[in-house]
Amino acid sequence: MKKMNRDDHSVSKRTERWCIALSAVLYEMNGLDPGNDYEWESTPKHIEMHKQSLQRDWGIETKDDLRRNIEWLAEEGHRMSFHKIRSFLSALSEAEQTKYIESIPKSTNLHREHQIVKAYMNRLPAAGIAAWDFGRYAYLIRTGAFMGYISMETSLELVKPMITVAQQAYTGWREYGTGYLAGRQFWLAQPTAASAQEMAGYIRNLLLSTDSLWNRLEWDMPLEEAAGLPASQLA
Repeated sequence: MKKMNRDDHSVSKRTERWCIALSAVLYEMNGLDPGNDYEWESTPKHIEMHKQSLQRDWGIETKDDLRRNIEWLAEEGHRMSFHKIRSFLSALSEAEQTKYIESIPKSTNLHREHQIVKAYMNRLPAAGIAAWDFGRYAYLIRTGAFMGYISMETSLELVKPMITVAQQAYTGWREYGTGYLAGRQFWLAQPTAASAQEMAGYIRNLLLSTDSLWNRLEWDMPLEEAAGLPASQLA
């Protein structure tokens, strides 16, 4: 296990590392180095790259755009749609579930979403795919601070309550990773095993690598002063 620096036990350092860990799958996908906590260089090239990514993938060009996106992820996200389908299917027998799903046109995203929910509904806790929303929330918080839309102090205050919710929603990093994987499949409406294979590889690496924050942060590590700020209070 990697030795932490002397200041790693401060509340702000723990919070920052947790923020990064919640979104670590995205950093793995981008090929960043886990050994330095996926540090970003503040160069014109990297700033422009993040600017274009926020505009293209999120429609974020201002602090208000950032606030709207993180509010949606905090309060609703894709987990709400997953939960609605899961609740409906849970009231049906196995045979009824299959029959209902087969009645939905197979060429639609709705059919594929129901397939994904059925595949994961008994493998995930009540939080379902919330990990997918939590991870992207943490990613936007960190990126927003990097781009200067919010201060680092504000980003840490915003992510504190999300960390606490994540710790309560899942039993550990493995379960969190499964929720994230299922969430990405649900978002893509791709229920096949092949569609999950690459993402599963990133999650497996996070679970096994000694450099991974998932192996350097205990899941039930408490954060002092974890009340934080609601996303709606972003100033």
